[in-house]
Amino acid sequence: MRISARMSRRIIGGASLAAAAILVPVAALASSAAPTASSASARTAAPARADAPACTSAHTDIWYAQPGDGTAGAIYYQLEFTNIGRATCSFYGYPGVSADGPRGGEVGKPATHSGGRLLVVLAPGQTAHVVLRVTDAGAICAHPENATALRVYAPGQLASMVFGFSSQGCPGTSVLHVDSIHPGTGVPGYTIS
Repeated sequence: MRISARMSRRIIGGASLAAAAILVPVAALASSAAPTASSASARTAAPARADAPACTSAHTDIWYAQPGDGTAGAIYYQLEFTNIGRATCSFYGYPGVSADGPRGGEVGKPATHSGGRLLVVLAPGQTAHVVLRVTDAGAICAHPENATALRVYAPGQLASMVFGFSSQGCPGTSVLHVDSIHPGTGVPGYTIS
């Protein structure tokens, strides 16, 4: 079978379109790993600097992404830290996380952590995240206690934010675990440590 020049161009054009269709989702996933709030801010964001001052609580918004990702014996949540200030700032290490009971006070011990500490530099509007693992308290202690809130301190900060958060804890031990802060927004179902 003989292929004409015209047919050859059509085959090459079709193959090019197919390759582009495959590469677009791959490029989108790769770009989501960068700590960006939007495409416009990503293009205008200053390059990451190790000398950026620590983010302050006045310029930090903390939230968690829904839903949690369940596995056998644990649920994972994405805790998000957004720079709502007007200047670039940084986070280093781990947040402080604890569960509070219905009358206040901690239920169990604060979250444990593991892994190396990371430095994340955020331009205004950018977000970083940590993964919070909440282990099933019934698997750890005989008499779990109810918790109604989650208290979160951003890495390096002394002021906390409190969220309504139903869980159970164990007296004298922790059922909470966090990793170090990471760049970018944590995505439920995709970002598990």
